[in-house]
Amino acid sequence: MRAWPVLLIAALTTAGVAAWAVHSGRVAVPPEWNPWAPLDIAAEPNWLTRHKLRRLAKDPALCRAVLSRDALEHTPVPDNDPGDGCGWRDAVRVDDARFAPAFTLTCKAAVSLAMWERHDLQVAAMIHLGARVTRVEHLGSYACRNVRGAGGEGSRRSQHAAANALDVTGFRVADGRRVRVLTHWPGDGAEARFLREVRDGACHFFDGTLSPDYNAAHRDHFHLDRGSFRMCR
Repeated sequence: MRAWPVLLIAALTTAGVAAWAVHSGRVAVPPEWNPWAPLDIAAEPNWLTRHKLRRLAKDPALCRAVLSRDALEHTPVPDNDPGDGCGWRDAVRVDDARFAPAFTLTCKAAVSLAMWERHDLQVAAMIHLGARVTRVEHLGSYACRNVRGAGGEGSRRSQHAAANALDVTGFRVADGRRVRVLTHWPGDGAEARFLREVRDGACHFFDGTLSPDYNAAHRDHFHLDRGSFRMCR
């Protein structure tokens, strides 16, 4: 018998025992490195963050518990099913002044929004603009419509139809500046570098991140969603 099957079985057995020990609590692991520990929005992201974000999509109660520990102001809202392929489930009303006016967003997308604002947006603002962002300007989240492509209306519902997406148009900075996707994306100054970095940062937390690099329909905003397709453009 060749040695490699024996070694493989031994490695898998060891890994299984280690996973059981961590999951059962018999071996103490810091929460940020424990794949079964709830996501902590305030903790520095690592390679387990996306796994923990996926867990929230399958566990509404866990998602609400995670979001309730963050400083993102929100109010749970009842499920809404108008029966035409639109509406939302497991959503909250984000009524935080940093994202005014208020809007309805799925809990999992709200968690992604909170993480992006904390770990990427504000960091990029300090690096490139020298001041914090005080408000994220947007076009809203929920809209009962299909996906819009180069050929017009598609037959597939947009993530906006499930309140699972937010369109961001720009940012207000503490020093009074206003950075807009439409105005500053084509440039090469500090504002343009800031916009590109926050677009790239959004890809860490959202499943779909679309910018002016994607198509002309997104020339004036970032589309951020927690849908079923991974895209960063």
